[in-house]
Amino acid sequence: MSRIKFFTYHGCLDSGKRRNNSPAADTKTDYIVSVLNRLGYGVDIISRASSAESHFIPAYVKTEGNNIYRYFASLKKNKSILRIFNRWLMEFQFFFWCLFNIKKGEQIIVYHSLGYDSLFLRLKKIKSVKIIGDIEEIYQDVSKQDKKKCKNEYMFIDSCDKYIFPTQLLDQKVNKQQKPSLVIHGVYTTEKNIGEKFSDGKIHVVYGGTLDPNKGGAAAAAAAAEFLPGNYFVHICGFGDPCQIKSIVADVQKRSKAKITFEGEFKGNDYKHFIQKCHIGLSTQNPNAAFNATSFPSKVLVYLSNGLKVVSIHIPAIAQSAVADKLFFYYEQTPEKIAEAIIQASKKEQNGDEILNDLDMKFSDELSRLVEE
Repeated sequence: MSRIKFFTYHGCLDSGKRRNNSPAADTKTDYIVSVLNRLGYGVDIISRASSAESHFIPAYVKTEGNNIYRYFASLKKNKSILRIFNRWLMEFQFFFWCLFNIKKGEQIIVYHSLGYDSLFLRLKKIKSVKIIGDIEEIYQDVSKQDKKKCKNEYMFIDSCDKYIFPTQLLDQKVNKQQKPSLVIHGVYTTEKNIGEKFSDGKIHVVYGGTLDPNKGGAAAAAAAAEFLPGNYFVHICGFGDPCQIKSIVADVQKRSKAKITFEGEFKGNDYKHFIQKCHIGLSTQNPNAAFNATSFPSKVLVYLSNGLKVVSIHIPAIAQSAVADKLFFYYEQTPEKIAEAIIQASKKEQNGDEILNDLDMKFSDELSRLVEE
C-alpha cells in the first residue's frame, strides 16, 4: 500500500490526550483521508495541534486501520506564562520531525495554516517537497493579521504544486498559474442514523459551527429565534469563546415565543447524534465579510449528510455550488428573513442523498488523478 503524509491541526478525542482543534476542519480532513484509503493509500496524519488538557501531554502516536496519527508533546492549555514557550516547543518538534522524516521530492498534503506556512516555505527549499495545498480560506480575509503573516500566507499558497479548494471562486482567485486542482465543498457521504428526531411536536433548528464574532453565524442564528412561532426550538452549539453568544441567547429568549438554548460544544459522534435529532440546519454567516467571497461553509454538507434540511444565506460561493438546488436560501441578513426561510423549509420535503453519492464518486475520481498526476 502506498502512503502519503497529511499535515494539519487534527484533534484527538482520547481521554486525557485531547488537542485544540476545529471540529469542522477535522470532519473534512477525515473524509479526505477516508477517500484516500479507498484509493489504496495509507495516510500519516501529522498534527500540529497543542494540548486541550490542564496537564502536560507527551508525544502520542496511534494507529487506526491503515492510518497513523502523530501528535507532539505539549504543555498545559491556557497558561499564559508558558504559552510562548509551548509554541516554541511545538514548532521545534514539528520542524525537526519534518526535516528528518520527509523525503526529498516527496509529495505531501498540507492543510493551510498561518501557524506553519513559513515552516513549509523553508522545507520547500530544503527538501524540494511537492505540496498539495488544502486551502480552505484566506485567513487574512477573516481577521486582521500582521504584515509578515499576510505575506507568508500568499507565499505559501503560491508555492503549492497542486490544490484542494472549497470553491471554484477561490481557485480562480489564487491559482493564477492554473496548477492542477480540485474543488470539494465538504463531506460527501451520508452518515449512519445514530440519533432519532426530537418527537416533542416542535421543529428543531440547529446552528453548529464557529462562535467567532468575525464570522457572525451564531449570533445571526440566535437572533432569528425572536421571529419564530412557539412551536420552534433553536439550538446553538459550536466551538470558540462562548461568552458573547451565551449573552445573546439569554437576551433573545426574553423576547421570543420560540425556545432557544446554547448547547455548548459537541465533537465527533456526539455532534452527529445531536444534529440528527434536529430538522433544519442553519448556515448564517455574515455575507458582507471578505472571506465569504471565496470560502464555503463546510457545515452545509455536514447538515445534508446527516439528513437535515439546510437554510443558508444566498452568496455566490454557495449559490454556485453543486448542492445549491438542495438548499433553502434567504437573501437579506436580517433575523426576520432568516426566520421566514426557516418556516418555509419546515413546510417542504428535502433529500440530499442522491447528490451526495454522485459528488462522492466524482471527488474520488478527481482526487485519484490529482495525487497521481
